[in-house]
Amino acid sequence: MSLISFMTRIHFADRVLEDALPEELRKLDIRRPLIVTDEAGENEDCLERLIDALPADCAPVHLSGYRPQVKASQVRAASKTYLKNGCDAVIGFGGAVALDLARVIDAPPKRGNQAHLLTIPTTTESVGLGPIGGAISDLPILNPKNPSVVLCDATLTLGNNAYATAIAGMDTLTHCLEAYLGTAFNPPADGIALEGLRRAMRHLARAVEDQSDVEARREMLAAALNAGLSARKGLGGIDAAARALEAEAGMFGRHGSLNAALLPHILSFNLPAVSDRLPVVREAIGLRAGCDVASAITELGARLGLPERIGPLGLGRASLRRAAQAAAVDPANQTNPRLASAEDYLRLLEEAF
Repeated sequence: MSLISFMTRIHFADRVLEDALPEELRKLDIRRPLIVTDEAGENEDCLERLIDALPADCAPVHLSGYRPQVKASQVRAASKTYLKNGCDAVIGFGGAVALDLARVIDAPPKRGNQAHLLTIPTTTESVGLGPIGGAISDLPILNPKNPSVVLCDATLTLGNNAYATAIAGMDTLTHCLEAYLGTAFNPPADGIALEGLRRAMRHLARAVEDQSDVEARREMLAAALNAGLSARKGLGGIDAAARALEAEAGMFGRHGSLNAALLPHILSFNLPAVSDRLPVVREAIGLRAGCDVASAITELGARLGLPERIGPLGLGRASLRRAAQAAAVDPANQTNPRLASAEDYLRLLEEAF
């Protein structure tokens, strides 16, 4: 029987950081949080806002400078810092690297209370929900923690450049698509995924073309939230193949950059199992009956400057084979509409080359 669970408390508003963070820290009796940041969370304005929003009696410990890929040794070191300093919560602040790391730190409860996790995204890539992405390189992750609280503040994302916004947004869009098409039974997640897909298709180009467009950033942050919530169903072959290729090519920190190039080939492979769902997808993204979903998304990717093929990566057949083998054992493949073998993935990668 499938378990359907949506338990995270979420604040969503412009400049909600200043209002909600001190309120949540007091409510949860958090006085010694371990704050984890990556490059996206170390923007001077964003970090200053975070520090200024902390209550006067809060004495944080700050771990900074994390970049993809985070090693298992770094996770262990962060866990030791949490224990050594008597921390009572973890706050992930920044992009997917910081949020994923915050979710795997060993943070036992203190004073008999629950050890809380808060995530505060400063990109439209991840809000700290759903499966762990490619930020953690060599740690077997079975059950990453879900945050107690998520604070979504679109004004924190305004410093992201156009290319970072494009790849983050394409990742969000395809996560929504794959969550909806995935095999698990979760009707609420299906509705959430479709709404995220609708928002992403309508606002991604605007968010990329005008970095000061707070409405477009807000819509893309909402889509990222939808992607995180709906991805509890699991993802699919696009995510599995992109993660494997990016690791093989050393493209750490650019998850989502290859999604548009892979999408038409993997969606075609999945077509026998999803043909009844594609009309609903067409309606959600504003296409007329009979229009091709894959073409619409790949055209959007090309408009945003994302690769249309994977050939420019310069990977040889041995690298493609290793990527195909990695994709076949990726957890996302388990919820792909059609379970794909390593040979299936190799053929699909060659088609996308």
